[in-house]
Amino acid sequence: MSTVLFGTVEYYERELTYYFSNIAMCNSMKENATKKIFIMLETEIFNVFLFDETIRKKCLLNLLKAFGKISHKKFITS
Repeated sequence: MSTVLFGTVEYYERELTYYFSNIAMCNSMKENATKKIFIMLETEIFNVFLFDETIRKKCLLNLLKAFGKISHKKFITS
């Protein structure tokens, strides 16, 4: 397993993939779980006190990019 830096697109892709792969529930619950996972990661970004506002924005943008990539992959494979 390779090391990825916190806040990169790759980091958030890995986190989202991990959480999505651990969801064992019906399809109607997955949409709600998806929102919860996104909010959890977003909250993580805002709770890291070592970051200045510029880095927070970059992390949030990277989260959005990763979310888009993972969501796109899920739609294709579903």
